[in-house]
Amino acid sequence: MENWKGKVAVVTGASSGIGAAIAESLVNIGMNVVGLARRLDRLEGLKNKLKGQKGKFHPVKTDLAKEADILSAFFLKAFHAFEFLLKEFRRNSYFDQQCRNSFRIHTNRRLSSSSTDDWRQIYDINVIALQICSREGIRSMRKHNIDDGYIINISSIVAHMSTPIPGIATYYASKKAVNTIGEGLRAALGQTNSKIRVTTISPGYVKTEIVEQIEMKIPPDRAG
Repeated sequence: MENWKGKVAVVTGASSGIGAAIAESLVNIGMNVVGLARRLDRLEGLKNKLKGQKGKFHPVKTDLAKEADILSAFFLKAFHAFEFLLKEFRRNSYFDQQCRNSFRIHTNRRLSSSSTDDWRQIYDINVIALQICSREGIRSMRKHNIDDGYIINISSIVAHMSTPIPGIATYYASKKAVNTIGEGLRAALGQTNSKIRVTTISPGYVKTEIVEQIEMKIPPDRAG
């Protein structure tokens, strides 16, 4: 991790759970982290918690279900992400990492009771937002001739299961899509001989607040 000290990372879903833990770890090793999430109060709380650490945490309120919000986060009030970060952190470096962690789960055991809006929310956050962030991140890196960046997507162990738990099949499908998108992105970058790396991580059961809020109890060996 020594190579990442002083560099910049963008972490989505940074207001709680895995996203907040990732942001905190990166700041602690000396990275400058831009945290994206809807709950600005949570982001500000994390910023205060991380004062005095080796790196710095910069909160940006962003609704990842809205493309306009994502684009605003990358352009940050007329500053392209790089220019903004260079000014904010006073450094001659670049936008090095993106870690996309945000996700949405809805549970309903009966298909007849499922909400179309719930399905859309899951795909908007878990799939579409991930693709938009990937596209904008790569555009930014290429604009600034950065060819050694790193894109890290957080999937789930459920993406590797053949039989979904009743009620969350849509979540399973969205995480399988995350894996496929990561593979496709890696292949596309490879065709251009790009050195930008893409990694997909599939955690097992993690007891975060969103999991605790799920109405259906999910066995530890069947969730992510």
